[in-house]
Amino acid sequence: MTAVMQPKGNEVSREAYDDVTRSGRANAQQQRVMDALVAIGPSTRQQLADYTGLRLQTICPRCKELLDAKALEVVGTVGKPASQVLGLSEGEETH
Repeated sequence: MTAVMQPKGNEVSREAYDDVTRSGRANAQQQRVMDALVAIGPSTRQQLADYTGLRLQTICPRCKELLDAKALEVVGTVGKPASQVLGLSEGEETH
């Protein structure tokens, strides 16, 4: 009997990430995050997840991508343990 190799956790995640990126879902999810920030103002990732209906596990990588692209910026922290508050970068409010 031949053993079937199971993918490691990070291989599954990378495959899922590549699928989301190829399908255009990542762009749609990024737009939902941006739209939420326009609607409700600076927010934590959890608040964005609650508002958009996306899972926190989906919001976090989309926020990182937007932070890396300088579309978002960290405008403060709240709570203990501290959670970052994200806001639109200067000039992004009009998009």
